[in-house]
Amino acid sequence: MEQLRQAAGNGPQARKLLDTLFRSVHSLKASASANGLTSLAAAAHEFENVLHTLRKQPLAEGARLFLVQTDLDVSDFDRQFQTLKETLSKTGEVISTEPSVNKEQPGKVNFRILYASNQTPNIPAVTVEETSTVPTNTFEQQLPMLDRAFHKFAAELTTISVDDVLAQALRAGEAAAKATGKHVDFEVRGDGALLNQQIAGPLLHLVRNAVDHGIETCGRVIIEITQRDDQISITVNDNGRGIDPSLIKRIFEPGFSTAREVSEFSGRGVGLDVVKSTVENLGGRVNVHSTPGQGASFELTLPIRSA
Repeated sequence: MEQLRQAAGNGPQARKLLDTLFRSVHSLKASASANGLTSLAAAAHEFENVLHTLRKQPLAEGARLFLVQTDLDVSDFDRQFQTLKETLSKTGEVISTEPSVNKEQPGKVNFRILYASNQTPNIPAVTVEETSTVPTNTFEQQLPMLDRAFHKFAAELTTISVDDVLAQALRAGEAAAKATGKHVDFEVRGDGALLNQQIAGPLLHLVRNAVDHGIETCGRVIIEITQRDDQISITVNDNGRGIDPSLIKRIFEPGFSTAREVSEFSGRGVGLDVVKSTVENLGGRVNVHSTPGQGASFELTLPIRSA
């Protein structure tokens, strides 16, 4: 927060710090929900909303703000999006992107891009809508609002005893099931004592996502823990709707979300990219297997010292 205050006059640096803080708060909010800390989770959600709003505030003086929308082919959207981003960057600055599955056009990914420039972009097959003109020092003017949300959030932070990793993950799944009105049975296979706090965040995300994204109205989530020589395998299986095969390679992209709207659990595009980066930083890997209509399986494989 102190670094963010000092960077208030530097748009790109402020946005970088906002993104870092946003991700940390988002992860803590999930942990708070899993541990039944509802007041902390609510304060974190409020703080997260303020951070999300401020992402578009540190812009250059006199900049105009545009919402750019386009649909790209799933099979080639990496290249298409990079080309679009390079084109936009020639005359302005891409502030944030929100990709999501286009429910009405299978095989398409919709991109909503927040873009700042002093001129209206003119690009074929792209919809452009001006949203507002950003006055000088808008971000600095919003700092008091940020401080209020932060202090409310900080006031809820307390030193608590943390249950074992498996208990946290199961509570996260139960909380997600209750919030979404689904009936979900949870089953554990293996020894939860093999897990340590380093893997708590990724496991929590996977169990919660299995309930929120996988299970439709009722189903089962199985957490399986096995040791193979010097490695630990942690698998989260669900018997839900499964994942579109064309999207499996995309679900770990930062900002990618299949949720139609933001909820306590979904829609921010934050989660699986954090799972992947956390596991890889621990020297492990993530594998995904899915059959549409039958369910999905996420396997984390890590050195035994990191699990």
